[in-house]
Amino acid sequence: MAIFIALLGQPGPAAAQDLIGFDAQSYGSVVLSTTQSAGASWDELEVTIDDYNNEHIVNYSSESVFAKMGLSVGRLDVLTDKGVFPCTAFIVDENHILTNHHCVPGILKNPRAKATRIDSVMFVAGYTQPGVEEGTEKYTVIAHPVETSEDLDYSVLKVIGNPSRQFGALQLAAKMPADGDPYWVIGHPMGEAQRISREQCRANRPALSDRRLLHTCDTLPGNSGSPVIDASLQMVVGLHHAGSKRDAVNFAIPMAEILSQSEVLKAALTTPAPEQPAPVDPAPVDPSDGTPTVDTGTPEAPPVDQTADALCNALYQEAKAYDQCFAYDVYIEQCDTHPLSIVAKGYLAANCTEEDAATAPPPIDSTPIDPGQTIDPTPPKIEQTYLRPWCRSSNLNTTERTICNSQYLAGLDAQMESTYNAQSHVSASEQGSWLKTRNSCGANGSCIAQAVIDRIAYLQNPPAPAPSPGNGGVRVVKGNYTLGSNRCYIVAASRTSIAEATGFISQWLRGRSGVRMFQSDNGYYGIVLETVSRSGADARLAQLKSRNAIPGDSYCSTGRRFVAEVLWNGGAPAPSPSPVNRVMYVDNNNSGGLNVRTGPSTSYHDFTELRPGTQVTVFAQQDKWSNIRMPDGRTGWVYTPLLTRTKPRVTQCRARVVNLQPYSTHSRNSGLGFLNVRSDNSTRARVISELYLGDQVQVLAQKGNWARVQCLSGQCQTPYRGTGGVTGWASKKYLSIRCN
Repeated sequence: MAIFIALLGQPGPAAAQDLIGFDAQSYGSVVLSTTQSAGASWDELEVTIDDYNNEHIVNYSSESVFAKMGLSVGRLDVLTDKGVFPCTAFIVDENHILTNHHCVPGILKNPRAKATRIDSVMFVAGYTQPGVEEGTEKYTVIAHPVETSEDLDYSVLKVIGNPSRQFGALQLAAKMPADGDPYWVIGHPMGEAQRISREQCRANRPALSDRRLLHTCDTLPGNSGSPVIDASLQMVVGLHHAGSKRDAVNFAIPMAEILSQSEVLKAALTTPAPEQPAPVDPAPVDPSDGTPTVDTGTPEAPPVDQTADALCNALYQEAKAYDQCFAYDVYIEQCDTHPLSIVAKGYLAANCTEEDAATAPPPIDSTPIDPGQTIDPTPPKIEQTYLRPWCRSSNLNTTERTICNSQYLAGLDAQMESTYNAQSHVSASEQGSWLKTRNSCGANGSCIAQAVIDRIAYLQNPPAPAPSPGNGGVRVVKGNYTLGSNRCYIVAASRTSIAEATGFISQWLRGRSGVRMFQSDNGYYGIVLETVSRSGADARLAQLKSRNAIPGDSYCSTGRRFVAEVLWNGGAPAPSPSPVNRVMYVDNNNSGGLNVRTGPSTSYHDFTELRPGTQVTVFAQQDKWSNIRMPDGRTGWVYTPLLTRTKPRVTQCRARVVNLQPYSTHSRNSGLGFLNVRSDNSTRARVISELYLGDQVQVLAQKGNWARVQCLSGQCQTPYRGTGGVTGWASKKYLSIRCN
């Protein structure tokens, strides 16, 4: 058995199940691409006890109890500004799912994830076969929980749509665990296809400790939020959430604890029904004449149903332990004639408000039918349902039709509309311009999803104001400014305010170009002179100090604590006068795109790419960098020489994949059934996706024997390896290119 533990520095022996991070571009895909991990390494986290027992649930028949219960369990993909972090969640009613608080919204408090916002949440149901998207459904989830508890580590989330119609819902039981109870845990460890842990999966001895259910079922990162299912009852009795490296055991929250607090889940409460007494055999028949034999002895007392009596005793003890109205209600419902029921009824009368009686069903119309009455044979017209209200229109474009045919995209659209209505910094005309940009995606679902997700993030986070044209204007650009392990910043000084920092610059660094100011997580403002290699940092510091160019306490920093850069007018370096609202265009270039960065340097993170010919508005400049506003309203920095004042003529090129064999297991193994898409124009570059015979791609740039491409249609939208919809480099030997 193997247990994954998260070392998050939390008190106590148990820590929240570790989370694994994936590239943000894979959000919306069934197969996630791994680029990061929010937690320690595999070696640090895995504790091996015997063999790892966690099987793919697809190994079992679709009619098996495992597969049927697994239908209601899905993967919960949480998209943040630091990537995608998958957990597990399960359906509890028509439009609610249950997961861990540390997944949503607690991911924002995870010090290893370093996420500052949740951009979108998606529930992926039906993912049982590794790498196979058929049979899956994606539902948008409202990121703000309906109910949540950090103490009990649970969140009830609302789903847009009704996943229970297709995938059912799991039943919940307020049953306290007993030592050795047999369990199953179903989930999506490592974000993979659904797995089940059942071998050696049971309640620990002891089963309870500090209001936590201890179990020995195998879990890995991604199992957070998995249901702990009592194998005997086939009901959920716990919510898996943590593990202990010291004790080599996993932890869950007893469902009874959650139900005692959750108003939403109480409606889903189910308790095990008492076993029915065995039917009484008829009187024995004397085979001699067929007459029933009559026993004239002393009559026996009627048999006592020992099973029901034991169950009622247990339910009463649980109700007494919880001291809650709902617990006594459950006991009375099952055990109305139990000797202790009079005590429970007294408790309810004294402490609980009686609920309104259920409305009786309407009486059946017994009016006789007139034999001469004409009956209309036409079946009643069924009102068509639409995923979005505007889907009723008969004048939809390709993008709108694609949204109306996808619950996932429709859910994103609803979330975007709600976010737009709640903000005030984007006008209706600006939103209309963005819709035109979105519609350029056509039927490309990945393109639509990314455009809407980016728009939601922009609407939720108003852009910082542009620097004032006069002295003293300040703009703060948040981001990750940590350098690589072989580089560091020369920090001349740190000051407690921007005013003090600019004063230092005026005194020590007046006239020096390239000076930057960063805000640290402790509130101080660091003045950075330049970046240097770590190996040469000491020599450079000594040289500057010997010239009295910097104070004696200057130092070298990797920028790990920098959380924002401060751009200002009036200090050094003063940005050049801004050409306010100057319209420019992205010029043609060798890579077929222009990176947009969070700041005016290649050391800043690039977060999107603009195609040649794209119109932008420049509202500030610094050195050779321009601060622009893009067509969708977002802002960023681009390299000024790659902009032009006149709209360039852009050559449009497309290609079809040729010279490959049709994809099959044989062609896969022989290497002739696919074309690698790489991160750069070199066979040493990382493979990020694949193309297949007949796929259509857009050619963005060409360099020698390589072409930079993006999938338009075909199997490349859902590749067998890698991520669909990405941009990368492929060999021109297998491309038939046509340009206009």
